[in-house]
Amino acid sequence: ALGADYIEQDIVLTKDNIPIIMHDPEIDTTTNVATLFPNRARENGRYYSVDFTLAEIKS
Repeated sequence: ALGADYIEQDIVLTKDNIPIIMHDPEIDTTTNVATLFPNRARENGRYYSVDFTLAEIKS
């Protein structure tokens, strides 16, 4: 084999516990959540998949 010690799985959960394929838990860089939900950012200004339902992320 190639000597890998682990496999990085790019799966994060939504607020309604649906697994989605995303590299990072922050979704503001790959979606339009900041436009659709401007008042839902965390204190650090970021938007996280765990704070949104799948339907909200897909909207």
